[in-house]
Amino acid sequence: MANMSQPPISETELSAYVDAESSPDRKATIEAWLARNPAQAAKVRAWRRQNQALRAALGRAQPPMTIKTFRPEAQSEEHNVTPLFADATNMRAPWDRRDIMAAIAAGAFLAGAGVACLAGYLMG
Repeated sequence: MANMSQPPISETELSAYVDAESSPDRKATIEAWLARNPAQAAKVRAWRRQNQALRAALGRAQPPMTIKTFRPEAQSEEHNVTPLFADATNMRAPWDRRDIMAAIAAGAFLAGAGVACLAGYLMG
């Protein structure tokens, strides 16, 4: 029978757990619940693998950054947000190898298109 003193575990809470944003006591509750629910534990493991793959695809793990929101009727609130790309403290070089290769590819494409247009003009 379900424990009625604790609310059920929502997908939002599972997502927060995967992103290490759960409170320590709620984390323990979620871990105990996952131990009793192997299908949900498999989903959480898949989400973690997906997060790791995204971080690997971006080339480095991004630290969470804190964003403060201000409302006139309340105190400021802090929200942890994990950026998809580099934040102000972790910027990559202005021109790295990927940017240079993209510029070369774009230039080669434009040069080829120009030659084709010129050939078409001269042919007829």
